[in-house]
Amino acid sequence: WDVNIIRDAEAAGIFANYDLPVRGSVTREWVARLMNNGIYATKVKYEDGQAQEMYNQNNEPQTFANQDLGLEETTGFLMSTANAQLIADGKDYAGKEGTVATGGKSNCVVMDSKGKTYEFKYDAPLSLLGQKVTVLSKGDLDTDSKVYGVTTHKDSVVTTTTVDSVKYAAKNFETTFVVYEDYVATENTAEATFKDVNDGRTVILVDYDNDEQYDAAFIKGVEYGKVDYANPSRHIIRIPGTSLANVSTESAYEKITFEDSVAKGDVVKLTKDYSTGKELTIVQKVDVVAGAVTKLTSDGIATIDGSEYKLSDNAIDGTVVKVDKTAKNYYVDGKYVVFSDVISTETPSQTNIAYVIKAAVTKDAWQEDVSKVDILKNDGTREVLEYKEYSEPDDKPEGYLDFADGLKEGKLVEYVMSGGKVYFKDIDSKDKAIKIDPNASGYEFKKSTGKLEGTGKTTLLTNEDSYFFVVGEDSYAVLTASELKGNTAAAAAEMVYSASGLPYVKYGVLVDDFTSDSSTGYGIAARSQATTIVDGEEITELVITKMDGTEVTVTTNEKNGFEKTVLGKFVSYTIGTDGHAKVTDKDPSAWYAAKGETDTYNNFILGALTHAEGNSVMIAANGTIANAEYFALADDAKIYFVDAYTSSSNNRVIVSEGDGLVTSIVNEGGKTAMKSVYYRLNEDLEISEIIVEIHGETIWTNNEIQDVE
Repeated sequence: WDVNIIRDAEAAGIFANYDLPVRGSVTREWVARLMNNGIYATKVKYEDGQAQEMYNQNNEPQTFANQDLGLEETTGFLMSTANAQLIADGKDYAGKEGTVATGGKSNCVVMDSKGKTYEFKYDAPLSLLGQKVTVLSKGDLDTDSKVYGVTTHKDSVVTTTTVDSVKYAAKNFETTFVVYEDYVATENTAEATFKDVNDGRTVILVDYDNDEQYDAAFIKGVEYGKVDYANPSRHIIRIPGTSLANVSTESAYEKITFEDSVAKGDVVKLTKDYSTGKELTIVQKVDVVAGAVTKLTSDGIATIDGSEYKLSDNAIDGTVVKVDKTAKNYYVDGKYVVFSDVISTETPSQTNIAYVIKAAVTKDAWQEDVSKVDILKNDGTREVLEYKEYSEPDDKPEGYLDFADGLKEGKLVEYVMSGGKVYFKDIDSKDKAIKIDPNASGYEFKKSTGKLEGTGKTTLLTNEDSYFFVVGEDSYAVLTASELKGNTAAAAAEMVYSASGLPYVKYGVLVDDFTSDSSTGYGIAARSQATTIVDGEEITELVITKMDGTEVTVTTNEKNGFEKTVLGKFVSYTIGTDGHAKVTDKDPSAWYAAKGETDTYNNFILGALTHAEGNSVMIAANGTIANAEYFALADDAKIYFVDAYTSSSNNRVIVSEGDGLVTSIVNEGGKTAMKSVYYRLNEDLEISEIIVEIHGETIWTNNEIQDVE
């Protein structure tokens, strides 16, 4: 008998979602589960010993719940709780049109799939708003019904994540997708909300009908601001640029919930709370990270105090994040910077020495003559300033250098700022210093000894206080003697050293011609560059993949980094004595010639590899398949495979050397890649070298940057 009872109970769904053995002890929780399953199981009657399920005249199953207890289940879209509501103008959830009202009603409202609405009294959780729910009530659902519960329907799939974590794809979202921010409809497209955003706010995604496409998103609004004034005793708070820009009444102040005590100057986060049926504003202070930005990638990821952050799309107006060796307070919400301010500055140098790059008279907006100087300061910064001139000789400061007489390019001077302009003094008499004639030649810095030596001249010593203006053809840097990476290739242009004791260099000029003790090479530059702070100096790094497959990272201390025209191209690089590099885009022929090869019959040609079979390949050279030609590979042909790809937001290139071509080139996406190879012919018109992009994508050229998806 018990076996038959258990069998019939299982068939009726009594044991649905029941995990315990059918015999043995059971807790109250599981008894409740069995009772709930039992009262909603379809009733049966026996005819001739056979169980027959019972249905009413509407062909609905009869259960103990509805026939004997009078309980009803109503399923639909929860449009309103007691505290907040979504008004859809009588349309079903799929329509998602209409307006939204905050503050809610005293009743809940559910709309079924046929558009019929049911209003009832119940304290449904705000978190269920916008979801498909099941309402359990005594009798038909209306305002007088006794409601026993409102629960999420099994078809409603809810995902909680952050806005920046949602990757938009049309197949994942309904075309009529709607965004509710603070229960106000703000968007009707997923792409606009979730594509390329820096926003760490929590978002609840709802798939209402379990069709694997999201129908709606609920996002809590956020504001950031800086407290301008706070006086709790007088019910005053002013946070400019926010919804609390000017609160000064008791009634308005009572609508604010302070999670932290705030004062003038605090940076705070403002969010809304509707859980009580009133629109309250929560105010809380945001976290602070103190430090310098030591690295900033091309896609805006900043390293501050060892952790990575991005600038929030909701940041306070004017907030920026850039590589800056100045320590700052960065106010962060999660992994996003929402505000920053200066908390300390660099200690100024004890002497203001500058190298004159250029001095010239230019025209201002009124076509008047203006004297301008382009100088490199001893703190490593370069600046163009207007020169301060005095009409009366008696007004000139002591040591003043006249613009016309004393401002030769390449000169070392002491600079003085006055009223936003600059003037120079000669440094001959400063600190008992002796200056070597700028036209003197023959001095060379020896890295191994740290000395400046020259035939028949005084040997000059250096120490940790010695620094140099290192001048290249198009680059300038200020380095200490210990930071110099090798011997200088040219004579010292100008030196200043102490006249008392041993002749230690105080400061001087070194000419770096990028020829001595330097490293050179060829390769393919990455598509992006990263900037970091090294020993207080802003340094930009660029990865170059050489043709043997190895990588070299080169650096520059130029303010704007490497020229963008070299990114993603075949380049030559030369590392100078200061450790930094020049990078120039080149034709691969230059690399071939640098290898010492004697066969220079033809330069490299850009084309498209359309077919390869054995030792024969078809290449379209002039932009159309109609111009394709067959070429044979030379017996000693060199083949280089290139794959351009994106990794960690840094477009990189893999290079490998092979013995044979791939069978054929497959152009991804069905596109005709007319620039997928770079090849070179020998005098027999055979391919002697060929560089192949293995996915048929456009390869680099001298005049365009490769487009890498």
